[in-house]
Amino acid sequence: MSNSMKTVVFIISLIAYFIYLSISSAFINITEATGSIAYVTLAIFISSAVGILVMLYAQASVKYWYSSRQLKNSTVHVKLPIGKFRLTDRLLVYFIPALAIIIPVAQTRSFSAITWPLVLFLALIIIIVEVLFYVNSKTMMAYITNKGIIIRGIDLRLEIPIPSNYHNPSGYFPFNRIITFLDLNDKLLVEHSHDLGSIILKSDSDTLKQIKAVLIANGIKQKKF
Repeated sequence: MSNSMKTVVFIISLIAYFIYLSISSAFINITEATGSIAYVTLAIFISSAVGILVMLYAQASVKYWYSSRQLKNSTVHVKLPIGKFRLTDRLLVYFIPALAIIIPVAQTRSFSAITWPLVLFLALIIIIVEVLFYVNSKTMMAYITNKGIIIRGIDLRLEIPIPSNYHNPSGYFPFNRIITFLDLNDKLLVEHSHDLGSIILKSDSDTLKQIKAVLIANGIKQKKF
């Protein structure tokens, strides 16, 4: 995905997050006026967790729409799943709730600022994110088309408007943006100019031969070891 499209995705997700924040703030204010400190703390944690999910799903929705739009105008030669997300794909997502622990420790310069509610909050976020990434990874598909490669699915990886190292990033990769490909027997490693990460296509030998034929026919050179 190009940096300009990443910027659009990021801005839309921020707008969705701030809309949610304005709604949840009203709920928290009511809780502060009527509930105990424990209820207020719980409300803040739940609101923060939902806010992260709102941002991720807002981005995923825009990326899915963008890929679907490109797919609608293309002829599909090969369709195949792209496998699971890597652990490194989720680190940026974990960094946001981890700030709830990092900031108090940095301010007080003491680990005593880490409380059990904060630890439980971070653990809950990790569990939720792991489950969602596992489930949604099954929706990620690669489409080899007459115009390029399209990666589509419910992609919860956090997009920011800078080059990233995600493998199989969502989006549309026209052939003029594909630099080369490497045949690794059981998979093809496709390098492109949109991002730092590569497109990795795994399948049986016959399917990979078909993909190679499409790439070569569109002027993509095979990289040698």
